[in-house]
Amino acid sequence: MTSVVDAAIAECLSSPDSKYETIEQIKDAASALHQTHACSLCILRFLQIPFGPVYQDQDTQLYEQLGLSEQSAEPCPVCLGILSHDVARQIAEKYTSQDFDAQQVTLGIEVPKSIYVRHRSMQIFCSANTMTQVHNVVDVKDTLKYLVAQQLANHNVAVVAECDTQIDIAFAHAETARDCQFLADQTNMANSRVAIVAKLTACSDAEFTAHFASPPPLVTTRALVTVSTKRASIFVGGRYLKLERNISQTPFIVEGRRVTEHSVSEIIGNPIQQLTKCDSYNMVGSGREDADVRMLGDGRPFYIECINPRRTRTLDEDICNIERTLSTTNSPVQARRLQVIRAQDTAIIKEGEENKTKHYCALVWFAHELSQEKLAEINDLGKHEIVLEQKTPVRVLHRRAPLTRPRKLLALAIEHIEGRFYRVRIESEAGTYIKEFVHGDLGRTVPSLAGLADSPADIFELDVECVSLDFPPPAI
Repeated sequence: MTSVVDAAIAECLSSPDSKYETIEQIKDAASALHQTHACSLCILRFLQIPFGPVYQDQDTQLYEQLGLSEQSAEPCPVCLGILSHDVARQIAEKYTSQDFDAQQVTLGIEVPKSIYVRHRSMQIFCSANTMTQVHNVVDVKDTLKYLVAQQLANHNVAVVAECDTQIDIAFAHAETARDCQFLADQTNMANSRVAIVAKLTACSDAEFTAHFASPPPLVTTRALVTVSTKRASIFVGGRYLKLERNISQTPFIVEGRRVTEHSVSEIIGNPIQQLTKCDSYNMVGSGREDADVRMLGDGRPFYIECINPRRTRTLDEDICNIERTLSTTNSPVQARRLQVIRAQDTAIIKEGEENKTKHYCALVWFAHELSQEKLAEINDLGKHEIVLEQKTPVRVLHRRAPLTRPRKLLALAIEHIEGRFYRVRIESEAGTYIKEFVHGDLGRTVPSLAGLADSPADIFELDVECVSLDFPPPAI
């Protein structure tokens, strides 16, 4: 029965690109590589044997077939211990322990820069020992990708060239950190990977060996690996209602202390974070109302970006359950049309900033009771577009540029309730400061409702009743 090693050697010999004609030549080359203390996988790489079962934990059989003794436990001086089945298993186990539900991943691998120097050192060694020129050596990164892919396959995870989930694998090796220093010293180049590879390509064998040994010197420590996973964000869109006052849109913290106990983003975002198992989340609303303003009607459009989510599959029903739970528990914040959306679908939130209109209902107090004639005058004026000149309000000057902004009121209506209290309904374009329109903000908003009424005015309560932006669109 042909072993996987025999099959790999036969494939190597039959390849039109092979530099070997007999198995004895391969064994001689393997013996020379073995004497450098290279690991079994580096021996296979420099023999230019293509990927296959022989790379899959066949060390004992490989050594027997090639007539070699088993290597000691010392780290490989070529790959610095990176090409290890144990390392590949460790990487796969680290990924699976993070509980991502991705069935496809890409691999991003960063190796110590000294790997490139030691690779060149081995190429020179092979050439000097009549093992023919070695130009098509399987890359360290490609070999590790192959090993990790085999391990991940055991967990039903496939490695692909491109997808939304990437396992980042980074190796560091302090012991060989200065291996490539001579290249930077000679060229006055930055010690970057690209610069090092470029210099090694241009460097002659004689120039190289004047500064670095061939074969590469032994090492006493293995490269240390860190593994992390990053996944493209997913987005959950919808509309929120705020049925009580003193709830901010996002956590309202001043000098390390919370100003409001609750926020919309936390009430909706926390259960979404628990569902998607994301690292964190950001809430983006189509504008925002003050904490003391209710958001009624069909709600305000918003989306939540879930950053590095571990779960992204089969979310629809659970997302709907979050909406239902908020409703059945009489939460002061409700959600409508909550659903997973695409990243490109969020653009309408930003684009709508300049185009949407909003409807408000305000409870306003006037210092003087308004006559029926004055009410009629204001209502007649409110049937037409009113252009305001609004300077940056005093209350936000500390965080907004001191500019004068033209803003349009599309509709204005006022009715008497009792005493000096009135209900005022306003339709305005986005970005209008309604409170400042009511009281005038020390003359910084012109015209103002107080000015139109010829009476000082103040706003007691304010509700947003409609944000006219179609989001999330029904087609999603």
